[in-house]
Amino acid sequence: MADTEDLVEALKRSEHRYRNIFQAMSVAFWELDFFPVGDMLRGLRKQGVTDFAAHFRAHPEFVRAMMDATRIIDANDRTVALHGPGDKAALMAAGLGAYWPAASSHVYAEAVIAAVTGAPHYVTETRVQTLHGVEFDALFTAVFPPDTMNKGTLLIGVVDITERKRAEALLAQVQAEFAHAARISMLGELTASIAHEINQPLAAIAASAAAGQRWLDREEPDLEEVKTLVARIARDADRAARTIGRVRDMAMRRAPEPSPLSLNGLVEEAMVFLRHEIQSHEVTLTLDLARGLPPVMADRTQLQQVVVNLAVNALQAMGQGGRLVLATDLTDHGIRLTVSDTGPGIAPDDLGKLFASFYTTKDGGMGMGLPICQTIVESYGGTIKAANGETGAVFTVTLPTSP
Repeated sequence: MADTEDLVEALKRSEHRYRNIFQAMSVAFWELDFFPVGDMLRGLRKQGVTDFAAHFRAHPEFVRAMMDATRIIDANDRTVALHGPGDKAALMAAGLGAYWPAASSHVYAEAVIAAVTGAPHYVTETRVQTLHGVEFDALFTAVFPPDTMNKGTLLIGVVDITERKRAEALLAQVQAEFAHAARISMLGELTASIAHEINQPLAAIAASAAAGQRWLDREEPDLEEVKTLVARIARDADRAARTIGRVRDMAMRRAPEPSPLSLNGLVEEAMVFLRHEIQSHEVTLTLDLARGLPPVMADRTQLQQVVVNLAVNALQAMGQGGRLVLATDLTDHGIRLTVSDTGPGIAPDDLGKLFASFYTTKDGGMGMGLPICQTIVESYGGTIKAANGETGAVFTVTLPTSP
């Protein structure tokens, strides 16, 4: 008898602790009765449905029906406060579906699948809404302990992350502004190269036009020669337009537009952009680009900024003469781009600081080029590393392949 009383007392203390934690936490907790949903899923199995995920995608109305069947057992004080004016009874009487925008229904479906497949928990970021219909960004967590799942109950937590999302958006905007400023600064450094790349086709156009005029001024105009010269003029005009287009794209301020890109093609295009700069430094360029590489998912202008920045850094480190090598290959972690030079290399004291904001080894440098490159690469799930090779510095960029 005493053992039974002790067990009852222990259960009461455990329940008391649970209730205190449930109410005291700053997370909005909901306790749900999931048992009716279990009956609905068993009904699907009897109908021969084995792939719940596919069925939920094909029948969104079934997902909403599961929400309506999920009964709210309890909600803590933080939940009531999160939903603004209104009492707890009204909050619980509304039903779970009232708090799920249609665009977030897939999250509920994924949580159900996690629960029935034995996952210990499910966590994601989504949009939910208050009792009064105001949507907000939330971190959604559902836990499925076996002892409560056997009874058909589960616990979900909701954390309002609106301020965090706002801060992330502001940070992204600041980073974009810095990246744009760095591109403009880099274009300023490349003014001579840009002017040379534009002047070359313009000079060729002028020469072809003058030659064409001479052929037309003859007593018997040679129209075939004129046709050839006109075609050459069109080709050179297109070359000048492409150069201006590349400069304009790098100078524009716009939101990133990720798309599947050929890294090899982008490297070759960037080297055309830097052709005069490479020649003026009397540097030998070697491109060792593996063929048949899958695309990467990135914004063209941003990724071109990374390639140009690394190449310009190498040219400036070497001064006059030397060799610049850009190589690509496929690894287990994605597509790898290496930019290596035959300069003095990186001083040991600088190796750990190169990607720190405002740290520079150049006279008059901003110290933002490499940190921005790192931000761009990491935003696409990649990595960038610096090291010393046998003859100079080596920068390695790895990007995941496009799904």
